[in-house]
Amino acid sequence: MDTRKVTVFCYWNGCIKDGYDGPFYEGSSPRVIRVDSKIELSQLLDDLHGLTGFVKGKFQIDLIGRFPSIVQQSMVKFIRLPIVDDCSLEIMLEVPSYHPSINNVELYLEVKPVTRKRSRAEDTNVDGDVNVIVRQNTLGVPQEDNTNGWIVDEEDTDDENCGNGGDNEAVQKKAKMRKPGPTKGLSDGASKQLFFSSSWLDERELHVGMFFRDKDELEKAVKLYSNRRQREYIADAGLLEFMCKKVCGWVLKAAETKSYGFEITEYTDPHTCKPVDVRSDFLSGEIEGLIKAQPSLSIPELNKGLKEEFGYSVSGEILWNAKKKAITAIMGDLEKSFSVLPKLMAALCSSNKMLLEWQYDPFPDPNDASFRSVFWAFQQSVEGFPHCRPLIIVDTVDLSGKYPGKLLVAAGLDTENILFPLAFAITTQENLSAETWRWFFGCIREKVTQREGLCLITSLEPEIVAVVKEPECQWAQHRFCLRHLCFKFYEVFNNNLMTEFVYKAGSTKHISSLNGYLKKIEMMNPEARKWLEQIPPHQWALAHDNDGLRYGIMNTNLIFSTYSFINKDRDLPITTCILLIFNHLAEVFKVRHDRLKESVENREEVYVKHVMKKLEEYKMASRTHDVLQLDETGEKFQVTKVMQTATKRFSVDCSDQVCSCRIWQLYKYPCSHVLAVCRKMNIDHLQYVNDFYKTESFHGVYAADFNPLPGFSDWPEASEVPRLFPPGSGPVVKPVTIETPCNNSPQRNTESSAQSETRRSGRAKKPNQRYNE
Repeated sequence: MDTRKVTVFCYWNGCIKDGYDGPFYEGSSPRVIRVDSKIELSQLLDDLHGLTGFVKGKFQIDLIGRFPSIVQQSMVKFIRLPIVDDCSLEIMLEVPSYHPSINNVELYLEVKPVTRKRSRAEDTNVDGDVNVIVRQNTLGVPQEDNTNGWIVDEEDTDDENCGNGGDNEAVQKKAKMRKPGPTKGLSDGASKQLFFSSSWLDERELHVGMFFRDKDELEKAVKLYSNRRQREYIADAGLLEFMCKKVCGWVLKAAETKSYGFEITEYTDPHTCKPVDVRSDFLSGEIEGLIKAQPSLSIPELNKGLKEEFGYSVSGEILWNAKKKAITAIMGDLEKSFSVLPKLMAALCSSNKMLLEWQYDPFPDPNDASFRSVFWAFQQSVEGFPHCRPLIIVDTVDLSGKYPGKLLVAAGLDTENILFPLAFAITTQENLSAETWRWFFGCIREKVTQREGLCLITSLEPEIVAVVKEPECQWAQHRFCLRHLCFKFYEVFNNNLMTEFVYKAGSTKHISSLNGYLKKIEMMNPEARKWLEQIPPHQWALAHDNDGLRYGIMNTNLIFSTYSFINKDRDLPITTCILLIFNHLAEVFKVRHDRLKESVENREEVYVKHVMKKLEEYKMASRTHDVLQLDETGEKFQVTKVMQTATKRFSVDCSDQVCSCRIWQLYKYPCSHVLAVCRKMNIDHLQYVNDFYKTESFHGVYAADFNPLPGFSDWPEASEVPRLFPPGSGPVVKPVTIETPCNNSPQRNTESSAQSETRRSGRAKKPNQRYNE
């Protein structure tokens, strides 16, 4: 028997309304439960009585299901489906199986008191007015008695459309209209309005005058309140007193009344002490509802909500882990995440103009396929990249677990040398071949940028090297990441000292220093020198970067350090990875945009801070330099730098914008020697700073805004992509590439004949960490 679990959203205490796409529930938030797909109606009703607190025998619960009658590409229509027997319940619980786009079931609960005869004394107080007591249990703890405390006139239970919510509203309205009379049996003997325990059950603040059925319920209230706020307390059950364990001043006292259970008689303000250690497992359950409604909530926004609701905030790391767990709980486990993935990408496309392309392995049934790869880039990044330096770095991040894969990342660097996200792809471990790299670079060139004069920095993987040599991929000057080269060198020669010399050789700006390190390596191992000489020096050594294409950037490890959060947890679903990446990008753009707005308001410098700071240092150093003009045109100069132990001379050519110290041509802003020349010639040295360092360019990088992702229930369908299954599952026909037409681009289907290649995922013991930082 199929005993899979189905997620069910239960609504009560509100009204059923009719909208454009059918019925919906208004006036309350759902409680989420998971039930067996073959559960019997009688068992479900028993569970719902326990969940809601409406005692069986005293209250009747009728069920209305929100059933999809029409499911099309861009439209889903719903109808009301009364749940009257096991058959209708089974039909309702099978909805997620037949419609993968609908991942939960909605049930509307209509609660009515069971009619019974009651005494006049029970119905009225001494003045003949009805004394209404309304209380709701949302904890799901079964009670032996009527824990809701309902005492309702029969004439007030006739709202047929609003479940128990209509009854609740009707009786409360009647109670407010009537003049309250004195009430017998209260602890203070005075006439007053009764406030029962709905406040603490609804997760609000406790307060004086709140009533509880018995002492057990009072203790549960204090425990729940303290747990959710992560505070510890000391209880004196005999005196009905509770106080903060850290003695911050929080005190609650209660007293037993003659007729209405236990009443809070004294209560201080909320806790002022720090909470105990808050775990991500606890927080994930607290923020799950928020993320389901607003998937784009940032860590600061979530922390602000915690502060307002519970009086404390937590570290960003703890809340980030809680967010990962909450997203995974909402979007499903590893297997289910692949079927939800097209819907997530469709939501990102429709809300943020995302560029998208799929690769999948179709099954004989054209409606099904197994996941292969997906490429995406946001229009915001595409618009910002022209304001960055003409440089793209590429690296990968491992995705470990049951379905190992790789996250491929292409990024630029903004004017402050901070990583600028450009494009992403996720592919299976077996699929990371030359064909995949060809596809990835092709997507970047076709969808993201057509700029000329680009420099592309990658690892030394043979598949990448082979692809970038192909004519269609030679749209950028290819360079190697020095860190990756050091790892490769260490794998071959297993020597830390030589590897350190390789890193220093690649990092130095001067040919003489480079040759000195190479000579040391040759003396230690001639074969190591020969190994390095097989690699063109301009591809890995800064000293041979004559055109300054690198802008001084030697490594790609910024990518791994930025996106390593997705490989900290094994078996992190692919949907969770992508949603976290989107949220990270949106937050980066927002933070940088706010900082730029502040700099504009403060009228900061024309060029960014780190460049202006460096120029100020060079300006101070230039005062000790002597300048000699070498030609009549005033373009060539000799600058002498006098030091305590030696005197150094540097050649400056203003027409070619070069200095023999090589700082000017490598980093695209003038060095101290150039500033000395400018001071002598009385010219503005800022004219020699590259335009990419201008604050105006910085504004252009982050000018576009990311739009919030709509709630999960509002995500559109992705009919152009078949239902996806985990990689390697099912009978595969031929690999297919499909460009999703969500960006007004034509749909394209091409078949790939390349065979999947398995890369070696193991890595040798890491060498000296100097070049790994």
